[in-house]
Amino acid sequence: MSAAAERRTAVFAALRALLLERPWGDVTLEAVARDAGVSRQTLYNSFGSRHGLAQAYTVDLADALCALIAATLAEHASPRDGLEHGLRLFLETAADDPLIGRVRAGDAHHDLVRIVTTDAGPLLVRVAERLEAGALAAWPGADPDVVRVLARTLARIALSYVTMPPEYDDSPAAIAAGLSVLLTPGAAGRQGVEP
Repeated sequence: MSAAAERRTAVFAALRALLLERPWGDVTLEAVARDAGVSRQTLYNSFGSRHGLAQAYTVDLADALCALIAATLAEHASPRDGLEHGLRLFLETAADDPLIGRVRAGDAHHDLVRIVTTDAGPLLVRVAERLEAGALAAWPGADPDVVRVLARTLARIALSYVTMPPEYDDSPAAIAAGLSVLLTPGAAGRQGVEP
């Protein structure tokens, strides 16, 4: 890992730890820099502002979740099983993330909320592309057009669960099981892959 990547990892870890302790409004770039062991100027150079740091953290979290889902899809012979396990891991991981927790609790500045609502277009595209690539790699016989629609749908569903948890008390496992049954029948594709 390069020095820049190590710094970035340290910054995101510091931000996450601070968000576990205090509301977003009380998290300063000075505190993140101090806890990450970098200068405040380094943060400004890398992210520009608190909003820029939040955007970068959100993209990093989305990338990590997409990689987790892609790996889970590849581990399961059945697309339905892979999708179910991937969705469950996503829901559990998202529920534990402090930035997502702040957004869900209404404890986030409107700029932070916009990252995953009105300004979420670029994030949706990135997540859909990552999910599509992961699904196509895991399901080589799948219809690419169907997988593309599935990936876009999953990206939107995932973002909806980030901004607002389910209004019912189902566990992440139950939600994932239901969504996987609903979403995978056509995803297996035209080459006889079993859903």
